[in-house]
Amino acid sequence: MQSKRKKLAKRMGVLVVVGAMVGFFVWVATLTGGHSSLQQMAMDNISEARFFMRHAHSENLRVQFFSGVRESNYEIDGVAGGTTPFALLNVEPRNASHLDDSELRGTLQIGTETVEVTLERNEFGRNFAVDLGREVAADVDVLFTLLPVNANAVPFPLLPAMPEGSIDWKEALRIGTDYLAEAMANVTQFESYVKIITDRGNHSAFWFVQFITNNGENHFVVIAAGGEIIGGQQPASSVG
Repeated sequence: MQSKRKKLAKRMGVLVVVGAMVGFFVWVATLTGGHSSLQQMAMDNISEARFFMRHAHSENLRVQFFSGVRESNYEIDGVAGGTTPFALLNVEPRNASHLDDSELRGTLQIGTETVEVTLERNEFGRNFAVDLGREVAADVDVLFTLLPVNANAVPFPLLPAMPEGSIDWKEALRIGTDYLAEAMANVTQFESYVKIITDRGNHSAFWFVQFITNNGENHFVVIAAGGEIIGGQQPASSVG
């Protein structure tokens, strides 16, 4: 009788240990799986991802070139749609130059290919832009040449905005997802933005990861080229 009790007690002890281990692993899976599923949601709901940026500037102009993917019907509404490749050339006057121009003309040399481009003025700002509607590899040399009327052409060799060895956009999204995981814990529908921003002097570039929910909440984080968190906003706020 006593032997049976000992065997029963031993079995119960094993069951308790196994139960504790199962509970522990379920808890760990919940934690890691939560982040993993959020990262997958963030990747599946890309509305814009800029894979890289090249830039140059002169006394009068700041030139930026991005390539990546973005929504075909671009709308900041918290709902991601289908994406299409883009290669965006953006020219921004740094002073009063080109105030009366409705467009800028030039050539864009991408590797060995030369493309004539016409940049239209942004009706809501002073910058000029054109989208080539395709993806360009980050390691291809890019040269923009501005062709002003009755003047000499102005070349802008576009250099990588981030130093060699910087994290890529996917790693920036992963870091941003980890940072914003708590704020996004109960969110079921949102769209993801991974952009590149520069400081005022146009010397340093940073990753800007943003999640916008379908009810207007805005969560973002700024990440250095090496992966360090610069700052961010986790509380909900209205989209401006």
